[in-house]
Amino acid sequence: MTEMGENESYAERFAGSSEQAKNAWEATIQDMKGMAAELEEGGWSTTAIAAVDTAPNSPEVGNPDRFGFVYVIPDNFADQFVDVFDRGHEEGGEFQEYEVYRSEVGEHVFQVTVLYDEPTANAILLAGSYELINAQDLMRAALDQGAMFTHVQTLDQTALGSFQHEGWEHFFPNARQRLDE
Repeated sequence: MTEMGENESYAERFAGSSEQAKNAWEATIQDMKGMAAELEEGGWSTTAIAAVDTAPNSPEVGNPDRFGFVYVIPDNFADQFVDVFDRGHEEGGEFQEYEVYRSEVGEHVFQVTVLYDEPTANAILLAGSYELINAQDLMRAALDQGAMFTHVQTLDQTALGSFQHEGWEHFFPNARQRLDE
């Protein structure tokens, strides 16, 4: 049971945390838009999407062959995403290059994953957030498998595209230390 004392109450801490999370999410979206603008100045075409939900799915959740971050994107971005994703794969790019920009605010992680398809000069930027406590099993699976995946789907679970990443380190810096805690 939550106790109240001279320090701030649970409700006050939660409200403050929510306000911090809201501000961090807005900053993440602004950062994503700024990155997209810089890429476009460099000749890239970009598709920047803020996910409505980001789930760190471990192999124990759902399909054991489909682990990684699952970004749920709004339906109105689905066609645009599929066009860029399909074009990249048809022209041999497959978005093998990627970067992850992340920050932690309290127990939340806010990240932008940038997926590059150099042959077509297209980049997909995905903004998402999740709670660290929900990522422990995925972190362990990524270390065990030595790989990481990003999946994109709509709210009705229509799979739009998946990306395999050669490493997990950009997604989970300090993962070994976190799992030992």
